[in-house]
Amino acid sequence: MVTILAFLFVIGILVFIHELGHFLIAKWCGVRVEKFSLGFGKKLLGFKRGETEYLISALPFGGYVKMYGEGGEENFIIDTVEPGSPAEKRGFKPGDKIIKIEGVQADIFSTWDELKAHLKKAPDLEYAVILERDEKRLKLKTPGDFLEGLKAFSLKEYPRSFSNQPIVNRFLIVIAGPLMNIVLPFLLMPIVFMSGISTPAYLEKPPVIGYVEPNSLAEQAGFKKGDKIIEIGDKRVYTWKEVNIAFQMNPDTTLDVKVERGGDIKTLRVKTASSQGIVSIGIAEVLEARVGDVIDGTPAKEVGLKRGDKIVEIDGVKISDWYQMASIIRNKVNQEITLLVERNGKVLKFKITPEPLQENGQGAIGITPYREEIVKKYGFFRSIVEGIKEAAELIVEVTVLLFSFLYNIITGKITLGTAGKSIAGPLLIAKVSGSAAKSGIAPLLQFTSFISINLALINLLPIPMLDGGHVLYLLIELIRRKPLSQRTLEISQRIGFTFLIFIMFLAIYNDISRFKGSIIDSLNRLIEALK
Repeated sequence: MVTILAFLFVIGILVFIHELGHFLIAKWCGVRVEKFSLGFGKKLLGFKRGETEYLISALPFGGYVKMYGEGGEENFIIDTVEPGSPAEKRGFKPGDKIIKIEGVQADIFSTWDELKAHLKKAPDLEYAVILERDEKRLKLKTPGDFLEGLKAFSLKEYPRSFSNQPIVNRFLIVIAGPLMNIVLPFLLMPIVFMSGISTPAYLEKPPVIGYVEPNSLAEQAGFKKGDKIIEIGDKRVYTWKEVNIAFQMNPDTTLDVKVERGGDIKTLRVKTASSQGIVSIGIAEVLEARVGDVIDGTPAKEVGLKRGDKIVEIDGVKISDWYQMASIIRNKVNQEITLLVERNGKVLKFKITPEPLQENGQGAIGITPYREEIVKKYGFFRSIVEGIKEAAELIVEVTVLLFSFLYNIITGKITLGTAGKSIAGPLLIAKVSGSAAKSGIAPLLQFTSFISINLALINLLPIPMLDGGHVLYLLIELIRRKPLSQRTLEISQRIGFTFLIFIMFLAIYNDISRFKGSIIDSLNRLIEALK
């Protein structure tokens, strides 16, 4: 339940702030905004204020702002109706769209004045006027005097139509959504620092390797325990955070890495894999054999191991670090072992039997490593300063990562297969949202900031159906000095829509592949509960 609520919270904020950007600038430009919706599909809740209907719709994966003139409407829109006029008495309202006047070929008239002049030629006739109001059709039978007190426009002449705005106004309306997503971290990160956020201390420490995974890319390249990474490519690195970012930016490629080993500088050439940073090549930081979390229902919980316990010996073997300890336990499935544990200056003895993990059958006792964390919590004014600084750094970091990733795809440094596997979907976002929410409001807001920046940048890509696609249309219009034809727009948007649907299904497939085991476990538990 926490995961679902956290996911809706994250998506809700991102969609609201994005659509609010479009909405506010459209209003500022004088465009008629007909709908502001959080979500797509069937209306769940809603109200109308002024000319705009505000909605919450059934599908939460997005939202929209509907502006008159976006879709090439072929109708006349009633802008104003004078109080007490014949038009008001006949039932006409501002915002009504005249779809058809029976017996009159309205579409041959390009302006309202032309249509009005034609109708005035026979003022005594009764007309059946087909209107669209709140997406419903209705018919009003009225004499020709309904023209009195009514001001209407065709799409071509309506000054409040989106399509009739100057190109600068349309550009501002389009980019306002992504820009609001860029602004959001500057609002959230100060709150994060006021609440207090924990970060792993090792990320700010010098990148000294504590473990090289057997048969990994790092081992094949010649990395060894104790190596200090000092340069990746041509860039100096000073912390694990910088190392991680460097590897994330260069997936599926070959990098020259300089390490300091025993006073000497050695250059190693390593082939990177996915965009998961140091995890993808098989190196990790120095990590002592100290217990972090103890998982409920596991052997460690049953025998009484506690957070902070340091494992110093297993079956008479001295333990130097977490990796040595984990290696021993993995190979002791269903075999009782003796642990010597240091706790508050005392050495305690525990007998424990590792159980096989479901995914690989290796032994485990149910503990996670203890990682020192730095808590960053400041007062009001410093939180604002640090929050703005952190938001700016996060924007730069995410931007560099995304466009480096795209550049590597275009230049062939990353295969399409590897790129496809890197795409994450709603299930992963929901999972991380839930994990962040369980840790507190600060991690949840920090994650929301990260996703907001990604959403902004992806939306600015020149793909039809995205905001970046609309920016591309406007640039083409600026160069050609006339807009693209409606037919061209429709074809390009169908292509863009098909591409986005493909990406969406690919993302969901990747998510299911990642969580296949946990999904099956959840289904089995549900089946058992229903028996």
